[in-house]
Amino acid sequence: MFVGLMLFLALMLFAGYAKLSTVILNRILARPLPKWAIAAIEVPQLGLLPLYAVLLIQCLFQHGLWLRDRTWFDLTPFQGLLIVAGIIGFLLLVRSTWIFQRYRPPQCERAHTSRLVDFRHSSEAQTWQAIYLGPGPMRGVALLPGNQQFTLEVSTKTYSLPRLPSEWDGLSIVHLADTHFRGAVTRAYFEAVCDQAIAMQPDLFVFTGDLLDDAELIDWLPTTLGRLRGKIGQYFILGNHDWYLDSNRVRAELEHLGWLDLSSRCVEVRPPNSTNSAPALVLAGDETPWMGTHPNLNQTSTDSFRILLSHTPDNIQWAQSQQIDLMLSGHTHGGQIQLPLIGPVYSPSRYGCRYASGVFWKAPTLLVVSRGISGREPIRYLCRPELTKVVLRTMSAQ
Repeated sequence: MFVGLMLFLALMLFAGYAKLSTVILNRILARPLPKWAIAAIEVPQLGLLPLYAVLLIQCLFQHGLWLRDRTWFDLTPFQGLLIVAGIIGFLLLVRSTWIFQRYRPPQCERAHTSRLVDFRHSSEAQTWQAIYLGPGPMRGVALLPGNQQFTLEVSTKTYSLPRLPSEWDGLSIVHLADTHFRGAVTRAYFEAVCDQAIAMQPDLFVFTGDLLDDAELIDWLPTTLGRLRGKIGQYFILGNHDWYLDSNRVRAELEHLGWLDLSSRCVEVRPPNSTNSAPALVLAGDETPWMGTHPNLNQTSTDSFRILLSHTPDNIQWAQSQQIDLMLSGHTHGGQIQLPLIGPVYSPSRYGCRYASGVFWKAPTLLVVSRGISGREPIRYLCRPELTKVVLRTMSAQ
């Protein structure tokens, strides 16, 4: 009985410490840090987890907490700090689980359909591993049982927004995010994802950053994103992983392939086949805090319907202050691994896991956060990669 209680308490406090550790890490990694600094932070923090477990068990069995009078007063300051850290973290874990379980789509959602595309069921003579998996140590990660990296969720989500002009009713946007070309997942996978995107036939294609992890794979672009053509264009921004590389080279290649760079700027577009009297739509791009500045919206009409591409959802408060109507983001990958009931734990954001993925109404802004298409590590549990078509309707449309 005693041992069982101690082990249960140890497990609860260890989970709390792990949560507190990750909460701190998420907020640190939301900052524009170079790769070496990230490694210098992540590696020691992971090493502290087993050390905490050993010290905690030693402390609990030494003092027999819960079962002896005044035991708490026998703790050393260091042991007390261990216990307090675990308790605080466990309370944060309970809170984040409660928020995750209470998530509901915003009331402005009119429709939502989705289907799964399982790339592991290939009709080719080769196996799916031969087609979609590259060499190297990440191959073993991709082959872990239950990994969902190669089961893409393709969704169409329809929203009614109050400021959408009638001339733009039915506007469709296919949102791609976080491809992370690295080689562990082959070009064939991204070509197949782009095939799915092309079949959606949107008015606009947008990409919200983190294109590459290996600069040499820039030659994958012509047969992937380079094939995408929206009825009124295709627009992009870059992300922190592109910042680690030669971002100017990436921009030049995407622009050569017909994509328009929205970094730190705004453009106005009009409905196809419309007159100049039709209201313009404002598209803006934000790569902060890694690159550039917030786009200057003062030069655009305050009555214009505004769409912001922001790599991170952390710019949501700025978007609200600028009367952004729709904000499209990625970066957080939905956590890549979501725990049953608890949801995501790792999410490099100032808001932690609050905006790891999903759609949120933060008046006057509708925030859509994609789980992305891949990641630096090809691993997904309860968090499939995502390709989304967003359809916008006026409030009066039936």
